[in-house]
Amino acid sequence: MRLKIALAVLGWTLLLLLALLTGCAHDSPRPKPVDAPAIPPLPVAARQPPTPAECQPTCSGALSMLLDSMQPKRTGAASPGLRASGAIGR
Repeated sequence: MRLKIALAVLGWTLLLLLALLTGCAHDSPRPKPVDAPAIPPLPVAARQPPTPAECQPTCSGALSMLLDSMQPKRTGAASPGLRASGAIGR
């Protein structure tokens, strides 16, 4: 008997919830599309100066190669260090 009453209450509660949700959904406003924000131009102080006339197009490429050769390689073999299981100096 109690189970029937509990199921009836649950059914009416779900029916009421469904009615409330469908009633609210009818008048809900539609979302309006938003324009993308405008990106302002950089201030003059933040702009890169023009390339001097004496620079060659290969200058930046050569500089990139030089900087790459100066950086340590991460793929090389690791330098031998202390073992974790090694004894600590006395």
